Amino acid sequence: MATGLLAWFLWPFVANGLRFPVGPDAPVYLWWTRIAGEEGLAAVAPRPGAPALTLVLQGAFGRTVVESVAALEITLGVAVGLASASLLRGRDRGTWLLAGALAGTFAVHLAAGYVANLLQAAVFLAAAVVLAVGSGRGAIFAAAAVAAGVLVHPPFAALGSGILLLAAVMAWRRDRPSAVREGLAVLAGSALGATALLAMPTDPPRPRGATSRDAFLRRAGLDDELRGSYADRFFRRWTRYVQWVSLPLAAVGLWEPDGFVGRFLRAWAITTVVGVGLAFATGRLPPDRLVTFGFVVPILAALGLTRLGRRLRPRRTFAIAAVGGSTVLLLAGSLIAWNRQEPFLSGEEVAAAAAANAIVARLDHGTPLAFLVNTTDQTGSFLATRAANVLRAAVPPDRIRDVVVVVRPAGGDADRERAALERVTADDLRRAERRSGRPAATFVLRPFNPVDDPEDAIVLDASTPVSGDPVEPLRASSPGGIALSAGLATVLLTAAGFGWARAAVRDAAAALALAPAAGAAVLVLVAVGLERFELLLADPAGAWVVSGIAGGGGYGAWGILERLTRPRSPAEVDE
Repeated sequence: MATGLLAWFLWPFVANGLRFPVGPDAPVYLWWTRIAGEEGLAAVAPRPGAPALTLVLQGAFGRTVVESVAALEITLGVAVGLASASLLRGRDRGTWLLAGALAGTFAVHLAAGYVANLLQAAVFLAAAVVLAVGSGRGAIFAAAAVAAGVLVHPPFAALGSGILLLAAVMAWRRDRPSAVREGLAVLAGSALGATALLAMPTDPPRPRGATSRDAFLRRAGLDDELRGSYADRFFRRWTRYVQWVSLPLAAVGLWEPDGFVGRFLRAWAITTVVGVGLAFATGRLPPDRLVTFGFVVPILAALGLTRLGRRLRPRRTFAIAAVGGSTVLLLAGSLIAWNRQEPFLSGEEVAAAAAANAIVARLDHGTPLAFLVNTTDQTGSFLATRAANVLRAAVPPDRIRDVVVVVRPAGGDADRERAALERVTADDLRRAERRSGRPAATFVLRPFNPVDDPEDAIVLDASTPVSGDPVEPLRASSPGGIALSAGLATVLLTAAGFGWARAAVRDAAAALALAPAAGAAVLVLVAVGLERFELLLADPAGAWVVSGIAGGGGYGAWGILERLTRPRSPAEVDE
């Protein structure tokens, strides 16, 4: 299963020759990682988890930031599928294989750039798997996984904690000890993660600026446009989500499992339905993001498929056709969506940015860097936010805070959104110049502005010779480099997590499936903790210290627990 999922997630990179991570948010994680390596994880608070893990991968194997972010998109998708299989490991082989395959392939919707969401999903599933064990040791590890989720993505960690608490409440009448154990684990983990976030330094502060179109609309006070954007994405993308095809099968499997797993899946299903409804009603959340986090549906669909297969067993040929055909349909939907993914930065954009990098490196530190963006599209907000993310990822890391993207007037009558974008970005430039006490250096990069040609701007394109030495320039990788990085990341996460997984889960195969998600959780916790002691995570020594402590602690805990719980011989008893 691990090999199959790894090949699945590598497919578009190898088949389509992609050289950058995919998805609209991938450039955000590129510059978040670069500024975290330069200034510390406080610069990316309150979401330090994903940049911390990326820095560890960079340092441990000497990979670039491009390769490390792409590797996490691939490896964490594998981790989600394996953890989903581990959750149902106690059932028959067909069920847990289907659960891992359907949930793992459905992870393409988060692997498309939403690295923190994907990482949080992996550690959330890890917490559920060890809580299903029903032991004190499982509760302790679950608390650690919940804490890691808070460091990765606080809003979705709160959603995950709510699901686990609802599952605990469901057990209150019939199994009060389990309800107390599960509830305390979730509350303790949430408190630990929140404390770790509050303990992070407040200096340096997080850089200003929107990282997405949604954030810009919220910042500009365009609430009606934001709600319209959420609804448009939900209904326009509904054909991508195999969730809708899975719903009848998920309904069949909803009451199939019992114990913690059954309560957990039902709590997750209820929370997803209620959450999507509230997102539409309030307009405060994008409902499609809740759908992409709804791995409960493919897991329940796997249960529904196996139940359907049992009911049709007397008609063996028809059963194989029905179950096999439904499975292929679900996998095909995810494959089509994944194969369409592409990087949201190009070689031409990076080449032009490299020329700008060399010039920026010679400017006085603190000089505002104004990049003029324009397009014939009257709105242009998506281009503006994407340009800002790409440019921050490409300038020298110590100049990321100086980047200001300014949307030029389009000419003619601009719509409300375009007018707000022009106004807000012009205000950003005025504040940056006032704060620094000096005028901005102005750039026009043709990939982001084919329209304007102002006299006072430095105009660059992909063919501009690089004058001087760029400082840590952003460089494209290769499909082979990304594949190697993904393989190394999978090995590291598995090795770091297997000891902890084996200490919590007695089934060796289930522990091995859980290991990548468990490794992601402990590496985040240790990396964020040790970074407070000025450990350089991207340095090979720092990365291997983090990896050694994270993994070594798990093997030590496993060894101690095995020694304490193994049956003693009569001679040992007499002694």
